[in-house]
Amino acid sequence: MGINHEKLYVKFRDIEESLTRLKQFEVMARDDFLADRDSQDIASFRLIVATEAAIDTCLHIAAKSLKTIPEEYAFCFHLLAEHDLIDKGLAERLARMARFRNLLIHRYWQIDYGQIYEIITGFELEDLRDFMKQVSRMMET
Repeated sequence: MGINHEKLYVKFRDIEESLTRLKQFEVMARDDFLADRDSQDIASFRLIVATEAAIDTCLHIAAKSLKTIPEEYAFCFHLLAEHDLIDKGLAERLARMARFRNLLIHRYWQIDYGQIYEIITGFELEDLRDFMKQVSRMMET
């Protein structure tokens, strides 16, 4: 059985929904964000959801197209890049995001909310959109 397009589109919806929710924090001043625990919690959760959906997408493609399952989430993106399924630079940035997701989940007491703010207001969220575009192009071929 090949790639399940419907499954990937569900993951894409999860990413888009999270990005939409995270966009509301772009207009928030850094100091306001750092003083608002509810905003920090929402942003953290939505980063986890978006990153998990990208990881799940990557794992599905690796299993179905490459017949392999990487041992580490971050390596999955490198694996797709090694097979020219996604851009190498994008793979590196998504691998960093996967490692940051591990921090959010497993070492939550060490979270730097300033770093979360930088991710939200920087270009890093666009990497998730680029990933969806590259995966969509791959699915069309």
